[in-house]
Amino acid sequence: MANQESYAITGIPVESGAIIPVRREVDEWYNDNSRQAQVQVSLFILALQQFQNISYKDKLSYFQIAGIHHEPVVTWDEKDPPKPNPNGGYCVHNNVTFPTWHRPYMLVYEQRLYELMRVIVKETVPAEHKPEWEKAASQWRLPYWDFAKGIIDSRTRTLGVPVLCTKDMVDILDPSKPLSTITVPNPVYKFTAENLMGELDDPFKIPPEEIDDTGKNFYPWDKCKSTTKYGLMKDSASTEDAGQDVKKSNLALNEHPWYRDNKAPYDPLESLTYEVHRLFSFKFSNWGAFASTKYFNRDNPRKIPAAQTMDILSLEFIHNNVHNWVGGTDYLRSGDEKFWGAGHMSSIGVASFDPIFYLYHCNVDRLTAIWQVLNPDHWFDKPQQGDPLPVDALTPFHVDTKYKYFTSNDTQSWRKLGYDYDTVKQPGTNKDRSTSEVKKLINELYGQPALDVFGDDARAQDDYVINVIYDRYALNGIPYTIVFYFEFEKFRKIVGGVYNFSTKLRSTHEGGCDNCVKQKNEGVLSAAQVSLTYTLHKGKEWHGFNSLKPENIVPLIRNRLRWVILGNDNTVKFESHGPPAAYPTWESLKVIPSHGTISYPTRDGKFELGDLPSYGHYDHIDLA
Repeated sequence: MANQESYAITGIPVESGAIIPVRREVDEWYNDNSRQAQVQVSLFILALQQFQNISYKDKLSYFQIAGIHHEPVVTWDEKDPPKPNPNGGYCVHNNVTFPTWHRPYMLVYEQRLYELMRVIVKETVPAEHKPEWEKAASQWRLPYWDFAKGIIDSRTRTLGVPVLCTKDMVDILDPSKPLSTITVPNPVYKFTAENLMGELDDPFKIPPEEIDDTGKNFYPWDKCKSTTKYGLMKDSASTEDAGQDVKKSNLALNEHPWYRDNKAPYDPLESLTYEVHRLFSFKFSNWGAFASTKYFNRDNPRKIPAAQTMDILSLEFIHNNVHNWVGGTDYLRSGDEKFWGAGHMSSIGVASFDPIFYLYHCNVDRLTAIWQVLNPDHWFDKPQQGDPLPVDALTPFHVDTKYKYFTSNDTQSWRKLGYDYDTVKQPGTNKDRSTSEVKKLINELYGQPALDVFGDDARAQDDYVINVIYDRYALNGIPYTIVFYFEFEKFRKIVGGVYNFSTKLRSTHEGGCDNCVKQKNEGVLSAAQVSLTYTLHKGKEWHGFNSLKPENIVPLIRNRLRWVILGNDNTVKFESHGPPAAYPTWESLKVIPSHGTISYPTRDGKFELGDLPSYGHYDHIDLA
C-alpha cells in the first residue's frame, strides 16, 4: 500500500525568539552532574532502546534509518513500499554533497529520538515531574563525539571513543520514579537486530561483503545479529555478537599503526588532532576542496599543481580514516603484538548500524559548521564538471509531508534546523561567534601539536606533505589502505595512510551503488594529503636531524619514502621496493611530496592564539 505522506524532517521545534539549544560534546554531557543533563541522558538511553526495538519493517525504525546509508540498499520514505533501490542506494561519498547529505541524516535521527522521548514522558513520568522532563527533552540535542579532542591526564594526551560507548550497562534515572536510578542495557554500546541480519525478510537482508577479488573471503555481516568493533577475528568463535573491543579502537586512534611489518623501535605517532587543526588553517579555494576527496583537474587529471596543495586535505579524507580505526583494521603493534579485527564502522555498507556512527557524524557536521563560519563566502562555489548543484535533491530526505526533497541550500543554515554548536555560537544568542573567537577555540581544542612544531621559535617553519591522487575503485571498489613509510636498514617508520572507505562495485540491479559505478566509469579520482611535519618534528630520534630544513628532509623523502597497498584482509596488493623515482607506481596512484612553510601570527613576540597558522609557498619535491 502506497504511503500517503512523506516523513517531514524539520528538527526539534524551537519557540519563536528562543535561544536554540546546542549539541553538546558527548563525554562532557554524559559526565555533567546537573539535574537537566541527568534527565537528558536518561531520556536518550530510554528513547534509543525503544528506537532499536521497533520492527525493522517500520519505516521509522532504527534499522531502516540506519539502512539509508547503504545496506540493505532499499528505498526509504518513497510513495511505494520499500523495495530494492533501482538507483543503487543514496551514496554521496567522494562527492561535494558529502557534508550536506549527512546533515539531514543526523537530523532525522535526532528528531526520531526526540519524538520517542516525548512519548516516554507522556506515558511514564509522574505528573509532578513531567514539566522537568518535558523541558529537558525540548533542550536536548544529539551529542557529538569530538574524536580529535584529547583526554588530558597527568602524563599524556590521548584520544578515545566516548565513555558511553564503552559500557554494556548504564545507570539512569527511573522515569516512573524520577528520584531513583535503575541499571539498564546500554543501547549506545551496540545495536542488536531481531535476527541474524542475513536472515531478515526481503528486502531487508544484509549480505556478506567481499574483501578480496577471489570471491572466497567475506566479512560475514549476514551472520551478525549485533554490531561489533574489532570483533570479527580470523579465529572468531562467534559472529552473532562478536563484542566491542574498544581498546583496539582507542589504540588505533592514537597510534595509527597501518602495516603489519612496522618494526620501528619507536611507537607510531598520534596525528589526528594535528590534521583537524590543519583542516581549519588551510585556505581552501572552494567548498568542494574542503568537503570531499573527489579530485578534478581539467588540464591533467593525474597531476596536482603546486598551488593546489592546500586543496588536497579534506574533511572526507579525515573522516574515512577514523571510520577504519574505530571499526576494525589489521595491524601489529610494537613488539609484533597482533591486533587484527573487523567491525561495522570500517565498512561503508554497514557502518551506520553501529550507534557510535551518529555521535561520530554529528561531529563531522559540527566541523562543517565551524568551517562555514570561518569561510562564509565558500558555498558550492567554483563547481567542477559533474558536481551536484546546491539546489539538487538530497534523496531520500523530505522537508515536508508532500515528498519535497531537501537540497543542500536547505541545509546551509543549521540553526534553521533547530540546533547549534557551542564552538560557533555566541553565548546567549542565535548568532555566530566572531572568527577570532572561533579560531581561539580551535587552537584550544586542537592547536597544541601545531605549537609543538614551533616550540619557542616564532619564525616560519618548514612544512612537508604527501599529496596523493588515487582511484577509490582501483580494486573494483574493494577496501584498501595506502600506507606510507620511511625505509631504514633495520626498521620501517610508518608516517601515515589513506583509507578508500569503499565496497565492492556491483551493478544497480545487484544492489550496487549507482554513484560509485558512475564515478568508476567516468574515471573520477580521489585525493588525500598526509602531513609529515608533526611526525618529523617528533621523530628526531629515528631520522637523526636537528632541524627540518630542506637539505635534511628532501633527501630523506627522495631516498627513503616507500608505500604499500594493503587490502582489508592485509594482503599486499603493491609495494614499492626502492626510492620513489626508481620504482613504478600502482594503478592510477600518484604520490607527490611537497615542501612549503608555516607561519604562526604573533603579537608582542608571543603567538596570537586568536588566529590560525598560515600555510603556503608549496613546491613539489623532485623525486629524481
